[in-house]
Amino acid sequence: MKIMQAPSYTPAQLDSKWQAMADNGMQRAAHLLKTDDDGKLHVDNVRWGFDEKSADPKEWTPRFRDTVIDPSKVKEVYIGEEPFDPKYIGGHGYAVIELSEPIVNSDGEKDHRLVVSMEAWTPKGESYSAKKGMQANFGVVFQLGSFGDRVHRITRKEGRSINLYKLDLTQEQKREFTENALAAALKDRKGEFYHTLKNSCWGAQIELLNTVLPEQQQIQRWTKMFHKVKMSAVLPSLSGLVLQRKGVWNEKQAIEIVADQRMWPARPQTWISVQSQKPWWGTAGRLTGAGVAGGAAGAMLGWPGAVLGGLAGYWTGGVVADHLQILEGGVKTKPDPYLPEFVKVKLADAKPPAAPGATPPR
Repeated sequence: MKIMQAPSYTPAQLDSKWQAMADNGMQRAAHLLKTDDDGKLHVDNVRWGFDEKSADPKEWTPRFRDTVIDPSKVKEVYIGEEPFDPKYIGGHGYAVIELSEPIVNSDGEKDHRLVVSMEAWTPKGESYSAKKGMQANFGVVFQLGSFGDRVHRITRKEGRSINLYKLDLTQEQKREFTENALAAALKDRKGEFYHTLKNSCWGAQIELLNTVLPEQQQIQRWTKMFHKVKMSAVLPSLSGLVLQRKGVWNEKQAIEIVADQRMWPARPQTWISVQSQKPWWGTAGRLTGAGVAGGAAGAMLGWPGAVLGGLAGYWTGGVVADHLQILEGGVKTKPDPYLPEFVKVKLADAKPPAAPGATPPR
């Protein structure tokens, strides 16, 4: 994995920067407490959802717990992707590891899925931005958490959705990926800095995937010419398309866990969300791309330009069409089955709202 470092920092300055990030209550670097003889890991700083202290999600506080993880019990591996604005470009990506035996925290809570999320570690009071991430402003933290924690944060606390892509890996690949992901998460990363293009969330997952994929399926992060970063290896929103084209994700549709509508109103369907699922969408995208690019190139370079531009536009139009079709075509699922147990209990105990015009009980 390409390490981004800031050599100008003195040890004291580095200590100060890392302390400022450690003061951020939302994120904590995972720490291995011990390994049992049977291979089970005891890890602290694993996040297990949020205490809903008020009606304002901004006031919710994270719950970190010591957790027992058995990597040998891996059942499935997913890539999780969370879109954010600007839509179709912005997003966050991470690994979701499903186990046949659950992870268990120090309170006895259980979850059959573990999230390994490489993130920009922001100092207390600061927020991430792609622009600030181009400089050595943020550390790197591999945040471990239950899947319930992730669903709680994204669908209920932040009102966004999660796309899940189940990877087509052999059992041996799943086991090796799980071991490598946990090793990456438990590594001391003091002095390593996040970079929007060169050391990012999706880039980290590509590096991990490439450790278990055969050469013909590996995802290239850098162009062969000039060794520049490829956007397909930077934008998590493209993860479904990239995984599909490499034959790593072979299902027809992703699982889309939608925002909790008890707190966030459902967003109306857009023209793209409806039309992108029609049978003619892919063909229309390719022909439109060929027409636009071919016409523009032909106007400047004549018929040779029109031919080359048309071919390039046909390919580009297909990429865009397929990308939008995947992102908008997930099987929409409510978050309820995935939420932490303590949240499920709270929601079950909550009184349903009175019907409009009903007389309140005395």
